[in-house]
Amino acid sequence: MTTAVLSTKGQLVIPQHFRRTLDLHAGDKVALSLEGDRLVLRRYNATRARIVKGHSGRRVLEAPADAPPMTVQTVKALLSEFP
Repeated sequence: MTTAVLSTKGQLVIPQHFRRTLDLHAGDKVALSLEGDRLVLRRYNATRARIVKGHSGRRVLEAPADAPPMTVQTVKALLSEFP
């Protein structure tokens, strides 16, 4: 079991091996819940697309895991909403 120390501001540092496993980076959101007497931390699953750094270093739009596949029709429909 890994332990962490709560700061005077109520902050915890998540150990590096947990951050790597959950692919957490500075600024990422996490979901917290209580399960009995346990505090459970989960990677927050965004319900919207977000901009992330791609493999080439350029910023790319990443859809959430449960997003429907993008088709030409879907993209055209989305773009038609913009003036």
